[in-house]
Amino acid sequence: MNFRNVNSLNVRLNLLSGNLLPMINHDSSFSFFWKTYSVFMWIIYFIFIIAIISGCIYVPMEKALKDGLHAIVVFMEILFSILRICTRRNLAYQLIQKLNEILHIADEIMKNVVLATLEPVKVPLNFYLSSGVVAIIGWSCMHFVLIFEKNLFYYEDYRMPAVFSKQPFSFRIFLLGDLFILIVTIFMFVKKVSVEVYTMHLVLMVTAQYRYIALKIAMICQEKNRDDKSRTGHSLKHYWKKEKEIKALCRHHNDVIYLTLLLKELLSLNFSLMYVMSVFRFCFIGIMFSSVSNNLLPLIVLLFSPSSSLFFSFFSLSLLLSPYFFLPPFLPPSHCLFKEIDFK
Repeated sequence: MNFRNVNSLNVRLNLLSGNLLPMINHDSSFSFFWKTYSVFMWIIYFIFIIAIISGCIYVPMEKALKDGLHAIVVFMEILFSILRICTRRNLAYQLIQKLNEILHIADEIMKNVVLATLEPVKVPLNFYLSSGVVAIIGWSCMHFVLIFEKNLFYYEDYRMPAVFSKQPFSFRIFLLGDLFILIVTIFMFVKKVSVEVYTMHLVLMVTAQYRYIALKIAMICQEKNRDDKSRTGHSLKHYWKKEKEIKALCRHHNDVIYLTLLLKELLSLNFSLMYVMSVFRFCFIGIMFSSVSNNLLPLIVLLFSPSSSLFFSFFSLSLLLSPYFFLPPFLPPSHCLFKEIDFK
């Protein structure tokens, strides 16, 4: 068990998006093909954003705010989040290496706790990814009805205002341009999801260590309580065993505190940005709804895309605020175990 192999979705999205965020503790984890693919994708994204910025200059303000500015802001959010992790790559490798050292010597209880911690988020993450992709496709395909209404097209006729040639332009250029916008938007969303899944995976792996410590302390106290009731005398060997277990947990706790400090230094700005962007998306929901208020289908599509992102943002923040969120289903909550213990 290690940081990489416990979450296959994180690995696949990291490669498909071209983010190539650290997965193990050295730089040779990605082949030349994936590095070339990553560079190619970044070139496509910058071409896309330049076209969008140019388009926003030539279209009415309402169109630029409604369709263009949101794409630019999302791209800046992705760029900042990835640059933040990549510029602190050594810190990320240090965090992952320490996690791998802990997981390498993990006992069966820790393996169960880690798997039980990651399991509850699989369905929300798959829902977030699939609903976002479906919403983007639906949002873009509704715009293709223009091909039956016009012969000449302008920058504002694209789903997002963009400049790929001089206006007016033909049906073929319009169709190719809108397909390019659709494909890049989907990959940009996948890139955004990949960063967020990677961030959540780091948080969950550290959270699992806190749950493991709480569970082990509860089990030690339970064993002591049972021993106190079953016999009146205690062997010195028994106490040495318990003392050794508690000392090992203390050392483990020190390692986890160190991990938490590394995690805070690496991701604190990312989560702050995630929260601010979630508030920012609420503003765009109002602008988008006002422009499609007479059509039910666009309202549903627009609601799905930002709501899935907002759900993920607040779900991630709840994990940070509550380290005992989603306790392992095969064990009772640790605070209940402590309630059963008589410390007298």
